[in-house]
Amino acid sequence: METTTQQILTAPVLTGELSEFNLVHILQLLNECNANGILQVKKGALYGVMYFEHGQIIDAHVLTYDGEDAIYEIFLWLTGKFSFYSLPVQRPNTIKRPTEDLILTGARYDERWRKLCKLGINSNTILKAKSDEEITRMISEEEEGTIHLAQADQEFLQVADGTRTLGEITAQLGYNRRKLVTILSFLLTNNFLDMTSTDQESPFNDGVQVFMPELD
Repeated sequence: METTTQQILTAPVLTGELSEFNLVHILQLLNECNANGILQVKKGALYGVMYFEHGQIIDAHVLTYDGEDAIYEIFLWLTGKFSFYSLPVQRPNTIKRPTEDLILTGARYDERWRKLCKLGINSNTILKAKSDEEITRMISEEEEGTIHLAQADQEFLQVADGTRTLGEITAQLGYNRRKLVTILSFLLTNNFLDMTSTDQESPFNDGVQVFMPELD
């Protein structure tokens, strides 16, 4: 990330905690205000950044992700600190989708992730798939075409045998956290998976190991 002396000396015009201000609302505010500048988000040792030009997110970076992937990863951070610096931005426009669309997509990931966290999902959670016969019956009982198992869903069900932890499944399948959030949300919502064990403490507390395969 390019950083100029001006950027270092500029004081943030907006700061707060993600636990108190939803990222969806922060991005909506900056979009509606036609803001120019940099939004920095920090969660422990993690550091993400989004670049705004006339209220549109034109570039983003976090961990090994760039562009849209970086934005959606940050949507999965439920805690952390954010700061917005109002200043001219000189970055390549790597993100072409309107920010309104990015916010809508990110909001869906945020909602799915919060539901999983409330269930206590983390890297030590053990999941067991329903039997093939049960899943086939459950799908047949729905309206035709209502439920469809994608290849990634089927792969997950095959390895969720009631003995592996979510961290072990992640290592085996190699899916990133955003993809796993989508898969888990779908499979649990449709009762194709059962949680056989999980921690009872709230994963909203930083002291609990929240499911983050990139870091586990």
